[in-house]
Amino acid sequence: MPAKEAAWRVKEAAWREALRQKLGGLLAPTPLNPIIELEFRARMRRSRTVVLLVAYVAVVAAVFVLGVVLSGINRASGLHASPYEVSWLLFQAMMLAELVLTGAVAGASGAGAISGERERQTLDVLLTTRLPAWRIMTGKLVAAVALSLWLVVASFPVFLPLFRFNAVDPGTLLKVGAVFAASGLAWAALGLFFSTLFRRTIPAVIATYATASGWVILTLISRTLLNALRQGPPYGPLPPQPVGPLAVEVASPVLALLYAMRSPFLEAWNWIAGSIAVPPSPSPVAPLTPAHNRLTVAARVAAHLGADGYFWLYVAIALLVTFVLTAAATLLLNRRRAEG
Repeated sequence: MPAKEAAWRVKEAAWREALRQKLGGLLAPTPLNPIIELEFRARMRRSRTVVLLVAYVAVVAAVFVLGVVLSGINRASGLHASPYEVSWLLFQAMMLAELVLTGAVAGASGAGAISGERERQTLDVLLTTRLPAWRIMTGKLVAAVALSLWLVVASFPVFLPLFRFNAVDPGTLLKVGAVFAASGLAWAALGLFFSTLFRRTIPAVIATYATASGWVILTLISRTLLNALRQGPPYGPLPPQPVGPLAVEVASPVLALLYAMRSPFLEAWNWIAGSIAVPPSPSPVAPLTPAHNRLTVAARVAAHLGADGYFWLYVAIALLVTFVLTAAATLLLNRRRAEG
């Protein structure tokens, strides 16, 4: 027996060593950007990361439960909806909640990236390394976005019951994920810029949230504001509107997400904003669009880029904003390094 036990212990030690080597290979320093590995290791060792994960999933689950309860109330009041319709509406509500939470997490993570290093008195040490400023910034940016997207993936099991009724197809999921990734990059870059601009984390977070909120709200209501400022005659056709001010709403993450999901809420929103969703038909058989209706920006874009033109244009704008803000933050960090 002692010989068998000793042989078993030797095998167990060999297995553990092989497992340790495999894990060590997975966790080896990456040749791409050491800042990414440093941020991942530091975040996973903090207890507040676990708290953030639990709180994030709890909020998403609360939205899901609230939607289920409201759908039950509507069914009890006589408004019968099919399981497909209920699942589709719940999915849209949860994706909007996920978009807000993704922006909050990505913005806060980016806002504390450089100012947090300064508060911990490790920024000067980081600047004395041979890493160029752009690698530091891109590493911080990827780490901030990866955290927010990791939380989104962790919340997937909450709404898995919605897939039972085939209300969501894989193409829609891919487009929604692209909107989340592009929006997360833009908001994280915004936080990274203010984190480099301000010396403290709290002012950077406040400036990030204020700017991001203004971005979301103004791009969402830009068409409504324009209609209110450009009052037409009480009777007869309205004068044509310029495309430039209306194009502001193409940068709206909320509308981009709704267009990616082909949400029925868009028709109600277009009616509230005083526009229609499709261009008039030139066919002599089909009735022409009344002269007082106006085309939405999505209709103009879709006429040239296809049905998903609005979605792709928003992704391009978000990536452009990410590049500009990251470049500006890199210049500020280079100035800080030059000042010594």
